[in-house]
Amino acid sequence: MYSIQQLATLAGTTTRTLRHYDHIGLLVPQRDENGYRRYTTHDAEQLQLILFYRTLDFPLETIQEMLVAPSFDRAATLEQQVRTLREKADYFDRLADTAEATLASLKGGIHMEDKSLFNGMSFEEIKAHEAKHEDEVIERWGESEAYQTTRTRSANRSKEEWESLSAQQMALVEPLVHLFREGVPIEDDRVQTVVRQNHAFIHQHFYDCSLDLFSGLGQMYVSDERFTAFYDQHEKGLAHYYNEAIQYYCITNS
Repeated sequence: MYSIQQLATLAGTTTRTLRHYDHIGLLVPQRDENGYRRYTTHDAEQLQLILFYRTLDFPLETIQEMLVAPSFDRAATLEQQVRTLREKADYFDRLADTAEATLASLKGGIHMEDKSLFNGMSFEEIKAHEAKHEDEVIERWGESEAYQTTRTRSANRSKEEWESLSAQQMALVEPLVHLFREGVPIEDDRVQTVVRQNHAFIHQHFYDCSLDLFSGLGQMYVSDERFTAFYDQHEKGLAHYYNEAIQYYCITNS
């Protein structure tokens, strides 16, 4: 049996997230005689699946429906997730390399040509990444309003617009780094303003980012080592800090 803190540490998530999952009935633990939450090995396995699905941007309501479906096959689901996550990892690994090279350049290392600043984020690479996952995206979200909005926005963007947006998105990380280095609590208005700006940026330029989807992004930053490396290259622990700030933002604005 695990306490809520033990399971959160084991899974690389937060106790706040586990309490939220309990509140909405997604992962409901047993209670001991003192009222403390106690999680079984089965609960840990369920949490693993939930976090996997969150990395793939599944809404919490959809995850809950899948986990209780009679036809649910955990082994088949994991096999599919492994394939999808590895494909995503290849793409984001290139982004991490770009960010790392940029950091080295800022610290006085090898100068980067301007074009190199956007490796993994160029118009051609973004479109190739979208095409690679198009069938899966259509199968899962093709009928949703969010998918249609995303597809329309993407189709109407020029190469220059895509690369400008990518540069803006990278720049949004900078104030978060400074706040983390100063030890500013995640509840502070300055941190929450940065989180709100990032959420608004995603919502405005990429897809209709609900609080559930945004919460899932935060979880992905700590559950996938490549995303963690992307943020932690700026400052060790930044990914965890950002995720905590996102979860606080999502819960307080829900």
